Amino acid sequence: MKRLKLPNGHLNQWICGGFLKKNDLRCIAAVLSAFCFYSTASAQSQYLKAYPDHIARVTKNQIIWKDSTVMTFDDGKKKPFADLLQNADLEDQLIQKYPLITIHKPPVTNQDPGRFRYEPFFRKMYGNTQEEVRKNLTEIIWLPKTLKKKLLVTKINQVDKHFQALSDELESHPELMKYVDNPAGTFSYRVISGTDRLSMHSYGVAIDINLNLSHYWQWDCKCKDENVPLTYKNLISAKVVELFEKHGFIWGGKWYHYDTMHFEYRPELLLK
Repeated sequence: MKRLKLPNGHLNQWICGGFLKKNDLRCIAAVLSAFCFYSTASAQSQYLKAYPDHIARVTKNQIIWKDSTVMTFDDGKKKPFADLLQNADLEDQLIQKYPLITIHKPPVTNQDPGRFRYEPFFRKMYGNTQEEVRKNLTEIIWLPKTLKKKLLVTKINQVDKHFQALSDELESHPELMKYVDNPAGTFSYRVISGTDRLSMHSYGVAIDINLNLSHYWQWDCKCKDENVPLTYKNLISAKVVELFEKHGFIWGGKWYHYDTMHFEYRPELLLK
């Protein structure tokens, strides 16, 4: 008999003494059920670890905020790509793993880790209206030794401090300045082009870097159709991406629907 290997090394031992007996369907069902709970709990804990100032605890299928607000983790619906974009839940936000490596090949079709967003989660955290978001905005000085450009970003989750630390570190790499010394902007309360979904720029947690070195799928296909085959393009240095990720920002250049100027603060996707 072979031991059933699971990510939780002791789970199968606890349930079945480490071995599955032939035709022991009850034991198999118990192992699979426990494994599913283990995987779900692990995924939920990413929110707890990424946003400790806001999330108090997690349950089997809930995320509990510190003000006792309850959000369902998984709505139980299987969704095609279009629905994942339009009607994601908190589980869907994590359904595609964000690669913490330099990518050497274009992402496969519709591999867009981070584009599936549960909007109520971000509205509650950063502000439900433009006025609420603005109350928590502050100015940072982007590239204070060279460019000295003022940018508006949120103070929530210390995003302003993450931006400033990133900016300071970028300035120690003069070879990277051409990518970041002409940022297109941070806070802008607006929807994503071609949709009714709020951009992450609306919360003051995103930045678009130098447009002159950037590529965006809608610009290249001259369309807004998510189903059009794309040819990936990128000029942004991997070192720039590495530094942004170090400070909690994911990169739109790791999406099939590429947006290589775009970075947004999404620490739940960067936990190892």
